[in-house]
Amino acid sequence: MDPGRLETWREDLRNAVASAVLDIEDRYGYPPEENVVSEPDTIAAERLAVVRPAIPDDLVKLYAAVGAVDLPDIGNGFFLHRASDVAHAHGARDLWHVRGRHDVDVVVFASDGGGTQYALAAPAGSPVYRLPPDLVLDGIYTSEDPRFDVAAPDLSTFLDRLLQAVKTFAASSTPASF
Repeated sequence: MDPGRLETWREDLRNAVASAVLDIEDRYGYPPEENVVSEPDTIAAERLAVVRPAIPDDLVKLYAAVGAVDLPDIGNGFFLHRASDVAHAHGARDLWHVRGRHDVDVVVFASDGGGTQYALAAPAGSPVYRLPPDLVLDGIYTSEDPRFDVAAPDLSTFLDRLLQAVKTFAASSTPASF
């Protein structure tokens, strides 16, 4: 993934989020929470890079350009975890393998407000898996839920879909699914 493209994506996402939360209070009757697309945390990004080769290169590049993404008001919420949280969770082996419809080592990097998590195959970096809430025992996620599937063929496509989902929400208040 090209660092310049990631910086452009970050700025495009910021603009889409600003547009999406403009009339939250008018639409829903409450003020928006803090919806943030933050600058990269260089120390945390470097810590994540040290965990390589277990952490996919595209994820390391993403965190070199983007910090966290906290969007509690977009749909039912979307959260790109902080690089330090990804490194800690992966090091602690909180959820490091998926089994059932797919069987692969993963790195969890995002979630939504409904308990679904998103993970990259490790160390390959693709595809991105959608992990709806299910059993996690000793760091192994096990599910036969049909929603447990590939969310995107790669991280770049996943990020493009996130940006499009925010733009769709801004235009229509309709949350797009991943």
